[in-house]
Amino acid sequence: MLILLGVAVVLGGLYQKGYLRGHEDATQAGNAALSELQARVDREKREQAERENAVLRAWQERYQAQVLAAHQAETGYQATLASLQQQKQQLLRKIDDVTQRWIDEQGQPHAVQCVFTRGFVQQYNAAFGIAESGDQNGAAAAATQPGQAPGPVHPADARLRDSGVTQRDILANITDNGPQCQALSAQVNGLLDYIEGLQR
Repeated sequence: MLILLGVAVVLGGLYQKGYLRGHEDATQAGNAALSELQARVDREKREQAERENAVLRAWQERYQAQVLAAHQAETGYQATLASLQQQKQQLLRKIDDVTQRWIDEQGQPHAVQCVFTRGFVQQYNAAFGIAESGDQNGAAAAATQPGQAPGPVHPADARLRDSGVTQRDILANITDNGPQCQALSAQVNGLLDYIEGLQR
């Protein structure tokens, strides 16, 4: 019995030692697996963060390029407006010089005598989208020469009467409108450049 008891004790010791060893091995294996899983999760999180940072950097670079394109478009547009204003002032100063007289082939100066009819002025205004005022009284009055009794004015004749508009008036108007057209063109081109910058 003593032998049996000794064997039981030895077996119990071996069992307990095996149990403890197995528990310890299982704990180590579990901890290693948990560490490996944690390392994989950390690596995946780090890789995901790096991908997100790369996307964020790309968006930031694109945004900075868009801001730069917008700034360049604005700077170019403002420079164009300043240049157009300077050019307009120079042209306005030259109007009298080119509208008051002309020189013939022999070099003789002559006063400018240029008539712009009411019909010319109406068509000029229509080209700019300016509606006709419909001043019929003015047309009838213009058809009457000083010292003559008013007579019936045919509508076609009224359109051929002197409008009182001079070369100087036309040139001054074009000098005002030209820079506006060029400014609008520069604005559209700047907007197109900006849009192209956004698409890069």
